[in-house]
Amino acid sequence: MANVIFKCPRTGMNVQHWLAEEPADDSNSSYETVVCQACSRLHFINRSNGRLLGAEEQD
Repeated sequence: MANVIFKCPRTGMNVQHWLAEEPADDSNSSYETVVCQACSRLHFINRSNGRLLGAEEQD
């Protein structure tokens, strides 16, 4: 179980979301769909690092 905070690409707001247990395959490329509390749309979050699908990497 993990608590992640991501930035909504539509509103720019930080959104907190709770992810259920990790899948058995423990893949680094495993994404989960979440309903964003800021914009009510679906986003894909990487389970291993909490980043959004398509988000640019920041240093």
